[in-house]
Amino acid sequence: MNILLRKAAVTALSVTMVTTSFGLIGSPNAAFAAESTATTTSVGVTQAYESLFQTDNVIDVNVTIDDADWKSMLESPLDKDYKNVSVEVDGNKLDNVGFSTKGNLTLKAVASMEDSDRYSFRLKFDKYDKTQTLLGLDKMVLNNNYADPSYMREVLHYEALRSIGMDVPMTNYVNLYVNGELIGFYTGVEAVDDSYLERNYGEDYEEGVLYDTDEKSYLQYEEGSDYSTITKDLGTDKDKAKLKSFIQTLNEMPEGEKGDIESVLDVDSALQYIAGNMVFGNYDSYNGDKGHNYMLYSDAAGKFTVVPWDFNMSFNGYSAGGGRGTTTGSTTTNTNATNVSVDEPVLGINMENVPMINNLLAVPEYKEKYLSYVNELTDYMEGIQDRITDLADEIRPYVEADPTKFYTTEQFESNIAYSANADAAGGMGGTPPAGFEGMTPPEGFEGMTPPTQPGAATGNGTTDATAGTDNTQTRPSGNFGGGGGGMGSMAAGSLTTFALNRLTNLQEQLGREVTPLPETPEETGSNTSSGTTDKTITVTLDGKLITFPDQDPLQQSGRVMVPVNAILEALGAEVTWDKTAKSVTAVLNNQTLVLKIGSSTATVNGETLEIDAPAIIQNSRTLVPVRFISEGLGLTVDWDQTAAQVSLTSK
Repeated sequence: MNILLRKAAVTALSVTMVTTSFGLIGSPNAAFAAESTATTTSVGVTQAYESLFQTDNVIDVNVTIDDADWKSMLESPLDKDYKNVSVEVDGNKLDNVGFSTKGNLTLKAVASMEDSDRYSFRLKFDKYDKTQTLLGLDKMVLNNNYADPSYMREVLHYEALRSIGMDVPMTNYVNLYVNGELIGFYTGVEAVDDSYLERNYGEDYEEGVLYDTDEKSYLQYEEGSDYSTITKDLGTDKDKAKLKSFIQTLNEMPEGEKGDIESVLDVDSALQYIAGNMVFGNYDSYNGDKGHNYMLYSDAAGKFTVVPWDFNMSFNGYSAGGGRGTTTGSTTTNTNATNVSVDEPVLGINMENVPMINNLLAVPEYKEKYLSYVNELTDYMEGIQDRITDLADEIRPYVEADPTKFYTTEQFESNIAYSANADAAGGMGGTPPAGFEGMTPPEGFEGMTPPTQPGAATGNGTTDATAGTDNTQTRPSGNFGGGGGGMGSMAAGSLTTFALNRLTNLQEQLGREVTPLPETPEETGSNTSSGTTDKTITVTLDGKLITFPDQDPLQQSGRVMVPVNAILEALGAEVTWDKTAKSVTAVLNNQTLVLKIGSSTATVNGETLEIDAPAIIQNSRTLVPVRFISEGLGLTVDWDQTAAQVSLTSK
């Protein structure tokens, strides 16, 4: 079959009643998911591209782009301009495809980093040819896993909602190549666009309208309001008439009664969305103070369905309203995402300010249905540790090989491990990189004070006590006060630690049998099998201590990795960074050294030099194995494991 399937051809594959949830490949909850979704059907259209979106599937996406366009994209990422590219997705080739950066806060954060161009991207297959799709798919996004060392938060939350029969975007994993070079290991997500709407709502989806939400889209009725935070993406709704009718009807529900809400809202979709956010601690959502990250699709009759979106801060990745404060004015005190009340599923905002939660849960029938979804999602959570382990086994080799990852492999392992000593309450649970303490965070992260999470921030869990506390930083990540500076290295706390603590809390609230938390030995931060150490690694050059103000040396896979810039500068080298080529060039005396991120080779005066591990980026700094220092720079290197000290001596 020709891969350039036209939408009309895909429509011929439609069936009258199909299950829209996709199978959970490799999931221990697959049997439960099948049972749950077997009775949840909707009139949709099966799409050939569904074969690409298996949760555990890793596919290759190869983008071929003109060098000038790629350079322009990297130099001006905030423009989010589409470039015309050719692309091969899992062996399926297309020309004239739109390719652009995507995001808001995360896009600004990465753009402010001098040592990273790891942006999220979108591929729009019908950008330049409205009849062209990829196996029926018109758009997909590639998310960079900003703030998520586990690479799992988004995938697991979508999977769990799918397991209870909710219509949600499909996901996979992607190795992204640009012009033949591996850019990174990404999460692929089916975009909410024409193909998604057709897959879930059938051939007549074009008669409806799709709305997206910005911050503070609380759905509170305001006489004469145009609801500017809610913007139309697709379809026609003159003067937002359908949207206004829905919001007014929602707000005018008689207390404890349905009123006319079922004529303007698919109540099940709202209850599933609300339950999922509460169970999985996703408060960068309607359940939290930001009031966004969801879409609303209305059919031709004006009945809206809630469409979830953007779960990268799920599993306690974001602490609404500053994290640990109470929800002022609430009847139940929610102190953090771990113990949020099932009866009051909000954090950082009052129930009264979110009518889609407050008014629906006041209706006994809806509250009972909501609790049934909470119980089903708790069933999913009871298998979460095994699921995380299985998924980690699938993606670990790709994480290790990811040349541009925001976090080290050790941080990945720490983020999926249970820690009895960790703070499960804490949202952005990583130690802030040195230089971040006391700074004004970018918009959207106000009030957060990340607790220390073993192994989740710097490679050795330490920060620089001499770091400044003003609104500038010595690391090349911009100014926090200047509109969303670099927080690409801010890591959410352990996914597993939060999930298991949340599970026990839910079981207690629901009167279920409580699963005991794992018993773990006293954590020292050491790992004798990998040769790591809990001590801060120090480096001396000819007996003089080298300081690393924003990223300490670390151990990874048995190798000591050191920030090469600080050492080069201590030697008096002139160092430059090429964002487009992702390479460091150092000129010292008569030698020119070129080192490329992710490459296991470097060049010295044009001659190729093999190194035993590729350079990585950590906290916006380039780290290289210490062996490279000896072979590439001609220094004598001694490593004292007991003292955790690297001694460099000029020859």
